[in-house]
Amino acid sequence: MLIPTPVVPDLPTQPHLLNQPVLPDRDDTLVALATAPMPAGVAVVRLSGPKAWGIAKKLSGRAELVHGQLHYCRLRDPAGKLLDRGYVVGFAAPRSFTGQDVVELHVHGSLAVVARIQDVCCEYGARPARAGEFTMRAVDHGKLDLVQAEALADLIAVRSEAGRQAALAHLDGALSTQLQALRQPVLRLLAEVEARLDFASEEDVGVLDRTAALQRLLGVQTEVQRLLSATASSRIRLRGARVALYGAPNAGKSTLFNRLCGRDRALVDARPGTTRDVLEADGLLGDVLVTWVDTAGLRWTTDPVEAAGTQRASAEAEQADVVLWLQDGSAAASTLAAPPVRTGAVLAVRTKADLAAESSLADHEVWGAALAVSAHTGTGLALLQQRIEQAVQTLEQPGPAGALLLRDRHVAGLQRASGALVAAGTALQEDWPLELAAGDLREAAEALGEILGVLTPDDVLGAIFSQFCIGK
Repeated sequence: MLIPTPVVPDLPTQPHLLNQPVLPDRDDTLVALATAPMPAGVAVVRLSGPKAWGIAKKLSGRAELVHGQLHYCRLRDPAGKLLDRGYVVGFAAPRSFTGQDVVELHVHGSLAVVARIQDVCCEYGARPARAGEFTMRAVDHGKLDLVQAEALADLIAVRSEAGRQAALAHLDGALSTQLQALRQPVLRLLAEVEARLDFASEEDVGVLDRTAALQRLLGVQTEVQRLLSATASSRIRLRGARVALYGAPNAGKSTLFNRLCGRDRALVDARPGTTRDVLEADGLLGDVLVTWVDTAGLRWTTDPVEAAGTQRASAEAEQADVVLWLQDGSAAASTLAAPPVRTGAVLAVRTKADLAAESSLADHEVWGAALAVSAHTGTGLALLQQRIEQAVQTLEQPGPAGALLLRDRHVAGLQRASGALVAAGTALQEDWPLELAAGDLREAAEALGEILGVLTPDDVLGAIFSQFCIGK
């Protein structure tokens, strides 16, 4: 008999992804403030659900609403008392952000006005939205996949131009398209393998061409690795680079930290050991978003608090994108701090250039060539900033087009898929039973599906959407 050609349906561009409830009452009507909870000229209160239009009509006294049209209204409570004057705009399902009936109330940005309007909406049958519920419903109704939903949260929180572009690319489906393109050939190959397992007892069942299957698998694995290669670049583009100041006590870390931050963020004292914990401050260096990290001075000590601070300093140096390894330029060679334990970018900086006309470290193999800087006079500061910016830009080099992994969840899912693809390839190459290859292919497809939201467990979904702000 002939094996029927396996049919694997193409993933829709915007699939209906989630079938199990993650948050309760997902068919009732939500209400929440969609703008920042602070006094403003305008605030937007959003409703989504089957009662949204009915509530809006009761508030506004209008018999009808026209999709997408602003209606200027006097909003009143059930007793007829005036709540505010503002605009009401309705979006009929499925032509809305959530895919349900949606209404936006554009009112004055008084916290008292907003609170009272939300209370009245609840009196009319709505309930306060939880964090991320509006976006969850957009995913429920196929308006977004899970990667795009996360990109929306990233776009709201982003602090740099590069991060804005990356988040918008994800929102437009750049990563989703690539993940779908990776998952489809895995599903097709899985279908071919399982078809042969299902019809293994038939005499005329064709044998799987393992060589051809392995080549297809290697193509997918190569693309997965290309995506993973952009991990560090993606994180820096969205969240910025961590630049840690590292060195012995009194190396000038806190003084330089304040100068780089542009404000007195850290306490500075001539006595060693005054910095006990990690201090952070965000800033822009040209077009590069950075987080400056001041750390405790490294020395042996019996003080348990200071010892804990030195341990944190070492940990920060290992994890930072760029380390400024500082040395007091006026100190003797015997006081040199140990180099940071890391493989990434390290910039050696000789501090306190204003205190030594000629450094005693001029002939040292490392510090003789180090950049001399004075945080007090500004000597060498511009050149130091330029070198930091160059180091970060090197790390920020983009990978494949659209390949920006903005979340640890994406990286973990791709790593899991990569491991499963390697195992499936080994099973095919070593002529192991097809059951083994089928199990590995299924795991790879599931890992990619979890990133998109096709097969993501409820507890993972709950954790993702709990990070969203209320009203989004």
